[in-house]
Amino acid sequence: MGLGNNQDHLTAAYIDQTAVIRVEGRGSFKISPPMRQFIHQAIKSGSANRILIDMSDCCGMDSTFMGVLAGLAYHIKDKPGTTFKLINLSEKNQKLLITLGVDRVLDYSLSCTGEEQELVAGQEEEVQVLEPDSSDKLDAAKTTLEAHETLANIKPDNFDKFKSVLELLQNDVRTLDQQ
Repeated sequence: MGLGNNQDHLTAAYIDQTAVIRVEGRGSFKISPPMRQFIHQAIKSGSANRILIDMSDCCGMDSTFMGVLAGLAYHIKDKPGTTFKLINLSEKNQKLLITLGVDRVLDYSLSCTGEEQELVAGQEEEVQVLEPDSSDKLDAAKTTLEAHETLANIKPDNFDKFKSVLELLQNDVRTLDQQ
């Protein structure tokens, strides 16, 4: 029996100047907004100059999650002295990144260094769960739209893949924004 969406979640901790985030279950549209918010806050507040995302317990990723990762990678490249990396990525998830071209903009590895492993292990002590806010439908729609726009910008083929999704999301955002 596989993991359902209700078991997809994130945990995070600050260890020194590193924010360590662990993805458990699927990297999905449901957990993308809190991950994005946490990372933006970590950078804005100066709490972290390095972001590590531990993917060892991640069994798959959807396009929204990958688009958010790409958007974060672009955002962090504009922040001198700040790094962003996925570690312990499975070959299956690596292929997903390659399919959408996200591998072109994102630093990742299929394993981790000894120091990175110590940080991941240290996360257990200071861990917090990053919960999605299911009541904020506008934020979720904007995050999903932005993620797919990022994917379309990375690789022109992605625009054709996601054209109808982009149109639907643009309409959702307009409708929710008017409510």
